[in-house]
Amino acid sequence: MDANHSKCLDGERPLGGAVLPMNTLSTSVLEHELSELRLILERQAGVLLDTPAEILSDVLRKYLLSKHQGSVQDMLSLLRSSDAECERLLEPLLDPQTGFFRYPQAFEALATLVLPDLQTRKLAENPHSLRVWSAGCSSGEEAYSIAMSVCDALNCNGGGWNVRIIGSDIRRPALEVAQRGLYPESGLQQVSRQRVQTYFVRVGQHLLVKPRVRNLVTFTPMNLAKPDYLGRFDCIFCMDVLPHFSMSQRVALTQRLHLYLEPGGYLFLGQNEKLPAVDVAFRPHKTGSYTLYQKPMAAAAGQGR
Repeated sequence: MDANHSKCLDGERPLGGAVLPMNTLSTSVLEHELSELRLILERQAGVLLDTPAEILSDVLRKYLLSKHQGSVQDMLSLLRSSDAECERLLEPLLDPQTGFFRYPQAFEALATLVLPDLQTRKLAENPHSLRVWSAGCSSGEEAYSIAMSVCDALNCNGGGWNVRIIGSDIRRPALEVAQRGLYPESGLQQVSRQRVQTYFVRVGQHLLVKPRVRNLVTFTPMNLAKPDYLGRFDCIFCMDVLPHFSMSQRVALTQRLHLYLEPGGYLFLGQNEKLPAVDVAFRPHKTGSYTLYQKPMAAAAGQGR
């Protein structure tokens, strides 16, 4: 291979971002361009992609055609300068796994350990406040599962509670689904019949979240590699998010989550996730095979936060 060529996944073309016909670009993506793309997405969005090269190449070609870019290098330059474009490219690449009450033991811990503890500690408040963040909420099932659990445990509409649940995700199309709150009936297999009757209304073959639950949740777009400060939270759900990040980003995000938690607040990770080694304190609580993490009550004072 001479200096003017490099191995392609789908063929050969000159280096240097030379402008080629779009039908040629649709079948020619260089290996070094895929490597550069991975680096851009890690830097801009914190996402460490392990997507197979063939799939990433296919997504890249489709994105290139949709943006009417003259070359792959032009498109990479656009991605370097625009977080929004990185987010659009990531939409088909990030794992969309979600579901209502997807980790039952986590929600059992929320109902039997976390909410009773918070309820006891907040009795002196008037009104009683509860703030929960579903970070990486995808299409909203997790945030609504939290809301249903809270409604089961607390009389949100008449018990003097001020409940606010925030769901965030980098994928705007997923957030649009979340905001509608309309789901196929087949997607509610993990929701008990009683909860379905209490918190949903049927719309054809779909079920719509009732206002009493929807009004507790606010959805907002957010890049967790560059998050906006949303205030302090009593609970943060960050399930199956850390594995998408590089180790340095995992550490940085975990430190921010610790900062965003109220003293005594709880962090929920995915079923088999573990915290990276960080210089902030979390107290683990094991319930069955699930482990959640609590920020010590004295953490804020001890660390000057």
